Parts: sequence; C-alpha cells; structure tokens
Amino acid sequence: MLNVACIQPEIFQNKHKCYLEIEDLLKKLLEDNNNCEIVCLPERWIPYTREKAQNLQKERGQDYHFIQKLAGEYGINFISGAIWEKRSSYKKPFITSYFFNKNGEEIGRQDKIHLYSYERKYFESSFTLNIFKLKKFNFAILICFDMAFFETPRLASENKAEILFSPTQIRDSGLFNWDIYLKARALENRIPIVAANTYGDFINRKFSGKSKIISFQPEHYSPSLLKVIEAPYSSNGYIYDEIDVQFANKLRRQRLNEKVEKSEIKINIFSQ
Repeated sequence: MLNVACIQPEIFQNKHKCYLEIEDLLKKLLEDNNNCEIVCLPERWIPYTREKAQNLQKERGQDYHFIQKLAGEYGINFISGAIWEKRSSYKKPFITSYFFNKNGEEIGRQDKIHLYSYERKYFESSFTLNIFKLKKFNFAILICFDMAFFETPRLASENKAEILFSPTQIRDSGLFNWDIYLKARALENRIPIVAANTYGDFINRKFSGKSKIISFQPEHYSPSLLKVIEAPYSSNGYIYDEIDVQFANKLRRQRLNEKVEKSEIKINIFSQ
C-alpha cells in the first residue's frame, strides 16, 4: 500500500502568502492523515505575470528551497509541482518537477516533455523520462500535457512505473477533457494516477482545481473498476488515499499481456 495526497492551494498575488497557504494545508493534511507518505503539488502554485522573465527561477532557486525545507521539516516525501527554472547551459528555461525524500534530499527531477501551446516558444522540451523509487514502488512524474498523449504514460508503465504523479495546470474550460484523459490513461495502462491541479484566477483565466487520485476498486478484475477521489471545485483543499499498488500491478500485467504490438498489425488501405 502507498499513502498519497494532493495539495490544492489557492494562488495569491503575493508569493509569501502562497508559501503560507501550502504549509497550512500540509499541516492540516498530516494532522488528519499522519501515515501519508508522499505529497504532490499542482503545476502552478505561485503568482504569474505576463512578463515571462519575472516568472522564472534560477536553477534550484527560492521555490525549490521552500519545498525542500517542507519535506525535511515535516518528514514527508514531496513532489514540487512544476518550477520554471533557468539553467546556465541552455538558451531556454525548463518546466521541471523535483522529487524530495522525507529528509529533504533531492532524489531527482523530471522536465516536461510535451510543451503546451505557447510553452514551445519559451521553454526547452525534455526527451528523457525518469523512473523514481519510493519504498519498494516505482513511479513517474508526468507534467500536465504529458498526460494528453498516450505514449508517455504507456512508456512509463512499460518501464516499471507502478504509479503516475501529474502536477497539472488545467483551466476551468478544460476540466471535462482532462477528466477523460486521466481515466483513459489509468484504464489503458491499469495504473493509479495522482493528479494535482491548479486553483486560482490570473490573466483572465480561471483554474478550478478538482485534483484527483485515481486507483482501482479491489477485487474487480474484469471489468476493472476505477476509484476516483476528487478535491473541491473552485476551492483550496487536499485529498488523500491509500492505494493498493500491488493489486494495480496484477491488473497491469494482465492488460499489457493482452496488447498486440503495433509492429505486428498489418495496415490495408482500400480505395474506390
């Protein structure tokens, strides 16, 4: 079993207030669920301005150290959400998510692979998918748009990932599609998904949260039945669940064994 949580803080215009909000929600989460083992933040949890340069951090900058400090002080494994950071050897910055262990030590980071819309102009895309380990379980971090393409969750699932964490920034108008993406990725790979979404209003865009923890109802093999826990709509908060990773592993082994490789499928094209 793995005890997981999403924190869905409100984004304020004052960064220090955002920090206080996250720490306050973390305290409440751990008071109610003291066996929680890992927490995931959304893709965006600090203020945003139209001046792109003002939204960037230096590599391992202030936001990095804030999350690192929380992980160590509260003894909790932490996925940092996404940080926009500049790196000296690259022309463009990266959108990256850090994984800290409960001692506040950086274990690694995952850069965003699929860049969305305007992001392709301003950011570097990653071509590396990392698999992390927590206890005896393996997991991957897929940042937002990485969930919109079946290849990345499938690649993670085929390379020993047993759970997917997804820091996300989905505006209100995209929640319906996002819900379908997440459930489809969970079902097609038989893999639990922990997806933390942004909550707040900035630059005429509304982000309404509804973070999700998606796993499977125990002992339902065929058909597999999803278990979905959602955070509040248009409010701050958190969600927590205990995920039976080993049961999901049984489902996934069965599902992947049923897959016919694309290379084995012949394509016939008929014309009149």
